[in-house]
Amino acid sequence: MKGESMRTSLRRNPRAVWLVAGLAIVAMLALGSPAAATVIGQEHYSGTDTYSFDDCGFTIDGQSEFYGQALLRVDPGGEAFLVKDKFWFRDVLTNRDTGEWFVVRGNALFHEIKATQISGTIYEFVAVEAGQPFVIEDSAGNVVVRDRGVIRHTALFDTLGDGTPGGVFIEETHTAVHGPHPGFADDFPFCEIAAELTGA
Repeated sequence: MKGESMRTSLRRNPRAVWLVAGLAIVAMLALGSPAAATVIGQEHYSGTDTYSFDDCGFTIDGQSEFYGQALLRVDPGGEAFLVKDKFWFRDVLTNRDTGEWFVVRGNALFHEIKATQISGTIYEFVAVEAGQPFVIEDSAGNVVVRDRGVIRHTALFDTLGDGTPGGVFIEETHTAVHGPHPGFADDFPFCEIAAELTGA
């Protein structure tokens, strides 16, 4: 488990969360929003979760809490749905064998700022993630790793042409990182850090 795959697995995907929630919102509105009203839903959310993984060669049990405020917009063509999500999360990760633990937390804004039609139902989405989306602390509260600054993502999605949130991710075409983001690196040594912090 390394780099961006690790960061993604330890936090919610705001696009996935809102594209699922957006289906209910659109159904509720019955697609009756005026053309000029691009905001079609907003929500305060919070929750908890538990999970386990053994990618590092030993089992880690996670307890997560999160909250945030999300907003969903639709472009004038009615096909591209844009997410703005101000989120906070805190995961306590415990080595099942040793009982020792550490924290992964984040506090940031994920904002899809535009969508451009490329061809047919294929759209290019541009998003920025700003703040401190990924921080590792030891059990005493000392910061071990901190990502901070701005990441700008450009990716292609197929909206499927059905006028509802959802679609198919095709590929990320460009990523620009501004500010220190050690946890974003492909070779980020998450497992080595986890082993050191939990006595594995």
